Amino acid sequence: MLGLERGLVKLEPYNDKWSKLFDEERELLSSQLKELIIAIEHVGSTSIVGLSAKPIIDIAIGVSSLDVIIELKEKVRALGYVEVPVVIDGKHVFAKYKEKKITHFLHVMIYNQNLWLDQISFRDYLRSNLDAKIEYIKLKEKLANKYPNNVISYTNEKKKFVDNILKRAKKL
Repeated sequence: MLGLERGLVKLEPYNDKWSKLFDEERELLSSQLKELIIAIEHVGSTSIVGLSAKPIIDIAIGVSSLDVIIELKEKVRALGYVEVPVVIDGKHVFAKYKEKKITHFLHVMIYNQNLWLDQISFRDYLRSNLDAKIEYIKLKEKLANKYPNNVISYTNEKKKFVDNILKRAKKL
């Protein structure tokens, strides 16, 4: 139901338990990080009703400044998260594992800056636009079949679609 081995691409039909699992993790994170964060949002495909997704809960955490990252790292490590090296300036990513499967990703970034706004805009656009959601489902399924063992290629080939959706969302 939840979790995928690192590097693999396997989509599952939307599961309404994903929302409940996010709520549980949000409560845990809020209780431990409340003085360091501004907001916690469910993002990624598991946050969009009806969308097939890799069964990993993506969580965006908004902070006022990345100056809190050292203290935040210690606290999320105590909750079972490990830092994932990323090459995106202004973003830190952490993964939580269960039985060698990634179950959650934390995306820590500055609240209401470009990275944050893009995550929320993409999610909200797909939540409200059925045609775009259907188009995205078809693309994800095609890429999952093409790259079942290569999450990097799968993600890179979705970039053009994501950028297009962000352009549409900014016009609203």
